Amino acid sequence: MRTRGMWVMGLLFVAALVGPVRATDVVVDGAKRYQTMEGFGTCLIAWVERFRNLYRTEEFQKLYVEGVGCNMLRVNMWGPTFEKPTEDWTRIRCEDFDMNADRGRPQIFVDFGRGIRKLDPQIKIIGTVWSPPAWMKMNQSITDKKSSAIRAGSYGVNDNRVKPKYFPHFCQWMVEYVKLHDRQGAPFYAVSPGNEVQFSQSFESCVWNGSDFATIVAMLRARLDAEGYRHVKIFGPETMTSHLYEGGTGSYIKAIRDNPQALESLGVFATHGYEDGVKPEMSANSSRRFWNLIADTGKPFWITEGGTGNHDWPAPIQKGVGNALHNALVAGNCSAFVPWQITEGNKSIHALMVMSTYTPKTYTAMHYTRFIRPGARRIDAQPGFGTVEVGAFLHEAAGDLTLVALNSTDREQPLTLTFRNLNGLSTLKAYRTSASENLQEVRDVTVQDRRAAFLMTPQSIVTFSGKIAR
Repeated sequence: MRTRGMWVMGLLFVAALVGPVRATDVVVDGAKRYQTMEGFGTCLIAWVERFRNLYRTEEFQKLYVEGVGCNMLRVNMWGPTFEKPTEDWTRIRCEDFDMNADRGRPQIFVDFGRGIRKLDPQIKIIGTVWSPPAWMKMNQSITDKKSSAIRAGSYGVNDNRVKPKYFPHFCQWMVEYVKLHDRQGAPFYAVSPGNEVQFSQSFESCVWNGSDFATIVAMLRARLDAEGYRHVKIFGPETMTSHLYEGGTGSYIKAIRDNPQALESLGVFATHGYEDGVKPEMSANSSRRFWNLIADTGKPFWITEGGTGNHDWPAPIQKGVGNALHNALVAGNCSAFVPWQITEGNKSIHALMVMSTYTPKTYTAMHYTRFIRPGARRIDAQPGFGTVEVGAFLHEAAGDLTLVALNSTDREQPLTLTFRNLNGLSTLKAYRTSASENLQEVRDVTVQDRRAAFLMTPQSIVTFSGKIAR
């Protein structure tokens, strides 16, 4: 009776504080399980020397892995590494690649990847082709003169694309790139044939229609397997999550599904979290709609690029990185979240930090990246979307339970949690970011009779961390 009485008194105390505000009641069920988490990470700015110098420091490598908690890295597979036209695709060799092209831009990805893998050998490096070597393309350039877009069914007049006769050359070049990274101590976990395959840009880019993209996925799988890289996954098409109009992302998915060899060859469906290629896309609906397109394939879903919103509080939990993460993981069953950049020189919507300095945006991301480790399964937390939004993750092998709760309102919000099929849970540690706190441990939350209560301060995000019996 004393245990139940203490829990009831806690709820009464919460009610007294908030007046008529009704508690958000969430049921967390460890028996209902969803996607397995593979990780979090970013890409890197590589075209600016001061950033390349920063990435080579042990301090920044530790900040990426041990500070922010990233365990994935997305890198550019850079076309100008192999600029010599070669008609015989079997003669393309990584020994001939120039990794110091464009002031060492390709090499920094190897150097940084190798550095962070020394800190965590389980780091997953994923590579994307923005543009293949210019000589393989119809326009003989890694860029286009103007920005434009195609639809999945047609190239139109766009010539920023690979010549069909060079499809085997393109695949071999990718395989040799995989081989080079492997030899230099930064092996690839997965590779993508094309970055935003609908869009032709004034920066490095290459378009693929749906049919050709499906063809190249199957061809690449065959070449990787033949060279001993069966374990390297292929991901794509890296189009926009929300572009589900006719000829958009959904049409690329259909082209893959209509090609049995391509569907078998593709290991991961991947999209980018933008509305238009620049503006961050924060909608839960688009993630859910995309997942519905692929759920029956049994393949995971990654978000491999995207903006993450503004830095200053409370933006990170009001159409910011916190919302992007919650929507992707809970609505979209996303297994890996890898937005555009780790850092920039100012408060950019594209980066999580400012040089080596954390911001409220960084701390908000760390509520996920520091606590939800690879191998964790998302478990049921209902309702996940409400006044307080809640996601739950269980790493059964480690016995770790993680819940992340967001209160974007300007009022205190009582939160009650009921736990099912999570034996041995007695205490939750609570870590909060708010207008005055940055991932600060606030107090232990007692779990009594499989229930817990917590008062969410206005405009705050809280991570609850606990242990279950194994």
